Amino acid sequence: MDFRFLLLVLSLVFSSQFLIAQKSYNALVYEGNKKFDAKEYDASSSKYVEAIAVKNGNYTAHYNLGNALYKSKKYEEAAAEYQKSVTLTKSKYEKAAALYNLGNVSMQSNNPEKAADYYKQSLKQDPYNETVRKNYEIAMLKDKEKKEKQKQDQNKGKGEGKDQKNKDQSGKGDQNKNQQNGQGDQKKGESQGKPNEPKKQENKIPEEAEKMILRDIENRERETARRILNKKANSMPQSNEKDW
Repeated sequence: MDFRFLLLVLSLVFSSQFLIAQKSYNALVYEGNKKFDAKEYDASSSKYVEAIAVKNGNYTAHYNLGNALYKSKKYEEAAAEYQKSVTLTKSKYEKAAALYNLGNVSMQSNNPEKAADYYKQSLKQDPYNETVRKNYEIAMLKDKEKKEKQKQDQNKGKGEGKDQKNKDQSGKGDQNKNQQNGQGDQKKGESQGKPNEPKKQENKIPEEAEKMILRDIENRERETARRILNKKANSMPQSNEKDW
């Protein structure tokens, strides 16, 4: 067999296989796009995965798979596909699109600082894209707000710790003061209760004068009692009997 003829046959075989694979790849991506437009994101992801199995090193299938995963809120998996798609293209606009979506993933993951960096990289590839620029400004603003809130929370935590320390010290001081007052009261009570300490006697009536007053009171009481007894003795009882 002619060697040149053999090479021709082999080239035709490989070409046909390549065309079949290319057709299959395009068909799978197309089917995936239809499922995506119908919001059947899991089904579209499956078609894109099949297309990648046929032709792994192609930007479109990885980028579209990232979009389907993003819509399914599988952000980490979506980010991995966007990262792959960035490396699989030389087009500035395709790179800008993948980087832009990486920024969107970071925003969904509450990481505005990282999102702003991806938007900035996207703008380097496509400087006049107003959508990317707007999202970059939003991410910068969100990052600023987040950092300010974190700073306020830290200051608040420090302030609460300081207030608690002051409160503890104040409570300790009050306790010591109460203990000192208690000891003072106790000593005061003990000094008042000493058995041998003479008590002051203010406005005390002399003993002789007190006896004279008591005797005078007794004499007057006796005179009053005698008058009462005499009055009763001289009184006439009332008779219940009638005179007729």
